[in-house]
Amino acid sequence: MIPNNKKIAILHPFLTKKWWAMKMMIYLSQCLSQNNNNIVFYTFSYNDKLFSKTENSFDIKYFKNSKIISFFKIAYSIRKFDYVFIWNSPMHFVWIVSKILFWFKWKIIWWHHHYPWYYSKNANVYTKLKRFIEKVFIWYIDFMIVNSGYLQKSIKNIYNINSKILYPILDKEFLEYNIEKNLPSKEKVLFTCSRWDDGKNIELVFKTYISLKEKIPNLVLKIAWEWLELQNIKNKYKYNYFDTKKYKHKYNLEKDISFLWYVNKQQIIENLKNSNLFLFPSKIDSFWIVVLESMSIWRPVISLNKGWVGEIIKNWVNWFLVESEQEFINKTYSLLTNNELLNKFWTEAKKTATTYNNRYFKENLSKLLTFIQN
Repeated sequence: MIPNNKKIAILHPFLTKKWWAMKMMIYLSQCLSQNNNNIVFYTFSYNDKLFSKTENSFDIKYFKNSKIISFFKIAYSIRKFDYVFIWNSPMHFVWIVSKILFWFKWKIIWWHHHYPWYYSKNANVYTKLKRFIEKVFIWYIDFMIVNSGYLQKSIKNIYNINSKILYPILDKEFLEYNIEKNLPSKEKVLFTCSRWDDGKNIELVFKTYISLKEKIPNLVLKIAWEWLELQNIKNKYKYNYFDTKKYKHKYNLEKDISFLWYVNKQQIIENLKNSNLFLFPSKIDSFWIVVLESMSIWRPVISLNKGWVGEIIKNWVNWFLVESEQEFINKTYSLLTNNELLNKFWTEAKKTATTYNNRYFKENLSKLLTFIQN
């Protein structure tokens, strides 16, 4: 159950964009703020235009100093809390510094939301040091929460510790979406929405379009990104993003490929509503909410059977999982040309999506917190 009259700290390094991870931490804070709990959200950076302090039932504290100074200020500030929820590096190191410097007994919960890819790639000295410190300090965490069974197994393999699953939820606009499921009548529209990095496998979306455009002359491809930074393709990032400039130039002559760049929630809904299929080619995700969003908007999903997605999509029940890139292309063609096949799975897909609601989340959070308190 949700604890009573406790001081609870939430730690996330950034509160500047309404990405899924940040929204879920805000929602977690709102859930925990009941029962007279004192919730304080600590962060290194904050955008008050996106996350208004006045609309939340908890405090948001951020520090304008350098990250090193802010790091120690937060470590000092959380020393008298009862529970500390951490999310993302370097916040999972803040708590251990706090415990070493200001020894006290509180419960540490790490809500892990993505596979730590720095364990599976060649590493520089900094990354190797980070791995070592993590594996030493991880044993001092009281509880690990993950967002999928796939990540649960991965965390067990990497750290050799057990964790509990707390799936995310859909925004109410998707949960309440209930208009007819009719597909566009003129064009055949493929839609995908993700960021551009290697594991997201965006190349497969292009391959699918190129393979099918001669067979389906009115085929349209729309590609959107949720990361605001990608509006500026000249920027350099520490992550290994695809060269967006190269892809834009390569396919710009294809008049039926649309690069949408950043799309907000309402634009995602509109693009899903005006599409025939949602394509999910990722090989790396621990959870990606847009799959459920598509199912809630009555749109078919084709996904590679990688990572977590098999926990949501049941093949030939609520859309399709495929084992290879060629099968991905073939299944896309089948769904675009076979209305009978399309009509089989609407209801089950919608039912699956709408189970990820507020009540579902709160019930599972309450169970987890009961387990932690015991």
